[in-house]
Amino acid sequence: MALNEASLLFKSNLFKLQIDELLSETLVTAGSKVTRDLDAALKQIRDVLVAMDSTKEMTVDAATNLVRKLGKQATGHAVAIPFPDPAPAAGLALKLAFEAPDVVNVVGSYPLGMAVRTQRSFNVDVLAQMPAQMFQERDYMNYRYFYKRAFFVAMIRVQLHASALNELFDIEFELLRSDTRLPVVVLRPKSDTRLSKLGCVVRIQPSIAPDTLPLRRLMPDRNHVRAAYVAGTTDADLVAEQATPQYNAAVVSDALQLTHMKYLFETNEQCTEFGRAAALLRVWLGQRTVQHIGQQQLMAPRISGFALTMVLAWLVRSANSGGVTGARLSSSMDAHQLFKGAIEFLAAHDFNHGALQFGTDADMTVFGAQSGAVLVDPSASVNVLAGVQPWELDALRLHAQQTALDLNHHSANHFSRVFLSAALTDVTAKYDHVFRLDIDMAPFLAARFGSEMNVTARAAELEHGHPVVAVQHRIAQLLSTALARQTRLVAVHAGADASFDDRIKATRRHVFVVGVV
Repeated sequence: MALNEASLLFKSNLFKLQIDELLSETLVTAGSKVTRDLDAALKQIRDVLVAMDSTKEMTVDAATNLVRKLGKQATGHAVAIPFPDPAPAAGLALKLAFEAPDVVNVVGSYPLGMAVRTQRSFNVDVLAQMPAQMFQERDYMNYRYFYKRAFFVAMIRVQLHASALNELFDIEFELLRSDTRLPVVVLRPKSDTRLSKLGCVVRIQPSIAPDTLPLRRLMPDRNHVRAAYVAGTTDADLVAEQATPQYNAAVVSDALQLTHMKYLFETNEQCTEFGRAAALLRVWLGQRTVQHIGQQQLMAPRISGFALTMVLAWLVRSANSGGVTGARLSSSMDAHQLFKGAIEFLAAHDFNHGALQFGTDADMTVFGAQSGAVLVDPSASVNVLAGVQPWELDALRLHAQQTALDLNHHSANHFSRVFLSAALTDVTAKYDHVFRLDIDMAPFLAARFGSEMNVTARAAELEHGHPVVAVQHRIAQLLSTALARQTRLVAVHAGADASFDDRIKATRRHVFVVGVV
């Protein structure tokens, strides 16, 4: 017995030493010697952003022409405004204007000390707050906010191209969480720069102050995309209006970036090992994220390191589930214990059938009434898991269950199985069966114009934020129902567009990869 206890103690201590070594190799610390060039570049980016030229108010057509012109002057080719689907209708009574961001902050995992290199790269998020005077109170209606946001993003991109940063970075658009409503500007260090060796990607994310729009009107049970707007008519009584929870959450999430940042910073202060545990969760998730299949790049999943960090914060600070309130993990735990506790929770909890909230302030009859997973944020304003597909959470739970077994088994290679297994990013090893679907998208998508248009179906499709994600959801729903008795998981990965501008072609043909366990 004594020998067995000594063996377990040795393996436990060895595991902790291996974790320390893993974090020393993967954790990226702001203000360190390694990140000196990155920190200097972030300061330069901030200086350029706050000094950008403003524009007067103009029509959508004039704004489109301006961005094309400025893009051609700076890069030699026209740049299009990354409007969401649906794009502004011809003659839409909307004025667009640009003003330099009034707040610029580095947010996310990097300043919190949680950034890790997963699959050789990591993101650094720069928040660029849009001035409140750019908006009117009801701009949350019918995509008006997202049209103004898209113009803001486009103007940032073309002015970055015209700055000295164009010599350091390749600058392009990208969709946050594969959502056409949420384009961001991405800066990738050019291959001949010292910064490229660090493997960082800088993402400039627009935001608004929490009081710019009335967030109380953006609860998930409200509708803010009218059926008449979707149909392109003035018939206000066309069909019954359905709630738009994902649309609403996309607006609110933009407004709460600094609020969430502050909450995580406070959690980090209260629990000294929180940041390291969150970093371990990010490494763990990165090792289980399939980014490409052969030469085929895949769309980014909607379950993110931020979501897992919020789950960990929920466990440490204010877990509330089933009428029981209080922290489930002690703030005095070390990173290994916090990580293990989070994994065991992820293994046991079914997000698809168990709504969670920080504290007790959220109206769960409002959040719980919407389909899908629910984790209400500390401000009781937004569902952190909005838009995450059920199969993604099923896959997360399955991975957590296997990891929980590995953590409790104390085998000689359980560290490698938890943190170093490259097989988990290989679909042929990850799933028992793999199918490639190259499909015509038309039968899966609602008609966009004319008498054949089904407004209800089109509105439901728009809720997903991307036509490919809408079809991905339908395929996953169909196959999961059909194979419910034979499988534990049906995962549906969507191929990524070759370039940002190819996203329109995605409505014609697209590749999906189905993995079955």
